[in-house]
Parts: sequence; C-alpha cells; structure tokens
Amino acid sequence: MSTIQPPKLYWKEIWNWAGAVTFLRLCIGVLYPILAVDWFSALCWLLIGAVSDSLDGCLARRFNTVSHTGGFMDGWVDKIFGINVAWTIVLMGNVEWWMGWLLFTREWIQIPLVPYYVHRYMNGKIPKNRPFWAGKAASFLLFTTLVVGLLGWSVTAAVTSISAGILGLWSALIYLEREFRIVFSE
Repeated sequence: MSTIQPPKLYWKEIWNWAGAVTFLRLCIGVLYPILAVDWFSALCWLLIGAVSDSLDGCLARRFNTVSHTGGFMDGWVDKIFGINVAWTIVLMGNVEWWMGWLLFTREWIQIPLVPYYVHRYMNGKIPKNRPFWAGKAASFLLFTTLVVGLLGWSVTAAVTSISAGILGLWSALIYLEREFRIVFSE
C-alpha cells in the first residue's frame, strides 16, 4: 500500500530570474504603504508591481523554470501585493472604501475555505490550475480601479470596481463549483 506524499515547496525552484521578480513584487507590496507618499509615487510603484506580475511568468516560461513552488509563491504574492496596495490607496482617499471591498469579492468568498484547501494540499490533492477568464478580468479591473482612482477619475473607478466585484463573485462561484464537483466525484 503506497502512501500519498504531500507536495513540497522547494525554495531552490525560485532561485532564478522569475523568482527574483516575484520577490521584488513582494517587497513592493509589503513596503507600499511607506513607498506611496503621494498619488504619483503610488501610481509608479503600482505600475512597477503590475509589470513584475507579467514579467515573472514570462521569465519562468522563457528560461524553462516554471515550477510548483514558483506558481504557489506567485499566487500568494499577488494577494499580498493587491491587498496592501488597494487598502493603501483607499486610506489615501483616492478610492472609496466600498470600492475597496468590492475589489476583493472573490477573496471574501475564498478566505473561509483556506483551511479546507490547506488540508487537501497537505494530503496531496492539488487541483489543476485552471484560470477562468472572469477571474483574470476581475484582476485587471482591480488594477484599473486603482490606477483611475489615483488619477482622480472617481466615476470610472466606481464602474470598474462594481464590474470587478461582479466578475469576482462569478469567478469565485465557478471555482467553488469546479472544486466541489471534483470532491464529490472522488
């Protein structure tokens, strides 16, 4: 009888260019409340972080360093970056608080499920990463809301935050349906 080997995170898998860019985004995300001294610096650091989010994946594919650990780190760094940046911009007064809440509709639904996902992960049951277009669109709209908020375009920020909330809700429900369809079919 074989036992299930829990997946492991190997730090050596992120000691590459893609991992360095991911780590840069983590540093920017953690330090963002300090770096964002005004709307212009907030916008510049937001744009640098957004570019790094695309760049790390491109580098991993280009240099054939795509890994489970890199994907795991990238996802968590995206959450840390997004949350710190969004709430800093809300606290700066460039985006309304209710818009900030809407931007993370998907996460509000997923947060209570973290213990469940950790349990499945530790037991070697890792669902295949299958992004849904609405989730990607919600992430793009989150970024758009923050940029237009920093530029002072409040009506556009309202529209994009509401759209991000709707698409975030839809993608969270799709992800839940996929997950529990897999669980109940086991």
